Amino acid sequence: MKNTVSKTMPSNTGFNAFFTNCCSACEGHVKSVRREFSDQAWSALVAWKEVQSTAVDSPLCNDCYFNFRDVLIERADEMKLMTANVAAKVASASLALMNGKVARA
Repeated sequence: MKNTVSKTMPSNTGFNAFFTNCCSACEGHVKSVRREFSDQAWSALVAWKEVQSTAVDSPLCNDCYFNFRDVLIERADEMKLMTANVAAKVASASLALMNGKVARA
């Protein structure tokens, strides 16, 4: 059973609302804080098998947070490619949809 203690944090801290005594990534029983990563960053970490999807948007210990941050920095070029590929697919799908609508008109 996880021992959890919730506390409200000021919004300017960069942390998202609470502490726990268990890290959701490594399951270590250490002080953990919910951290802000973008959706793209979490998706990349899950795709790279750095973290389980159940740990997304959950409290992390300092070790896991800094490890994930370092991975994102080291693999920033891969993240840019992933983002560019997704953007290209969305643009292609949008163009196909617009062409389909124009063809029917």
